[in-house]
Amino acid sequence: MGKVEPMVSESSDDWYEAIISAQPEGPGLSEKNRDTFNDAFDYFTSGSYDMAYTGFSELASQGSSICQYYLGVMYASGMGVLQDFGQAHMWLNIASSQGHKKARRQLEKLTHHMTADQIADAQKRARQWVSKHSKGENHPKSEQPEPEGNLA
Repeated sequence: MGKVEPMVSESSDDWYEAIISAQPEGPGLSEKNRDTFNDAFDYFTSGSYDMAYTGFSELASQGSSICQYYLGVMYASGMGVLQDFGQAHMWLNIASSQGHKKARRQLEKLTHHMTADQIADAQKRARQWVSKHSKGENHPKSEQPEPEGNLA
């Protein structure tokens, strides 16, 4: 199977997106999570991917689409984690279902490097993740964003 080319982060674009997602009506970050995101983003841009992963994972589990996007990028490129197209697809799919446009574009690129079975498995895991987290098993439902689109 071919290797996915590294996904270049457009830092200023990502930072703007993070600010927008931090608005009260946005699906990304609450006021209390901004410090965690800022730290994770700084770790990511400086190449400290293990530390970035920790912060992004925490916020992704709370429904932050931008953090879900970054986890997808990290898994697709093997940044601080073993490269795993299935995990990358799952996270990009979840972020994309919340309207994250860059996640949708990366997801489309990634599928060209996966088999139909791998894609189906990743889609199944994404649906399971959303189902589990939308029921508030880890967090109150009021903090969970509703997916805007259908999970592919």
